[in-house]
Amino acid sequence: MIEFHKIWIEQCEGARGVKEEFGTEKALGYLIGEKLVNFIRASDTRPEFSAELPNFVAEVKLIFEPHEIRGYLENVRRIGAMGHVATDEEFEFMRKAGAFNEDPVRGAADVLLVERIREMLLE
Repeated sequence: MIEFHKIWIEQCEGARGVKEEFGTEKALGYLIGEKLVNFIRASDTRPEFSAELPNFVAEVKLIFEPHEIRGYLENVRRIGAMGHVATDEEFEFMRKAGAFNEDPVRGAADVLLVERIREMLLE
């Protein structure tokens, strides 16, 4: 049986590859802005994810320097896959076309989640 609560191990390895091939900014968006975000959301309701969260956070700190993490978190405009896959222009085009459900409550929750991540990774 696949242990989904340990998926962070493969995701961290993937981030190392992304960092090498596409650069630090893309790797930060992939690992922190998408994978860590999803993992934290799962950890809020699933104890097996919650138990693994400190290990995931520790590994992120090994992959990226504090100044890289800080720079990313200070400038992040959106999280999730579209946060690091789409350019600002592509995202805006898709948003105007109605491709996304713009929920202000979800937007506020995302801001709070980024703050939680900042505390976990930088404090």
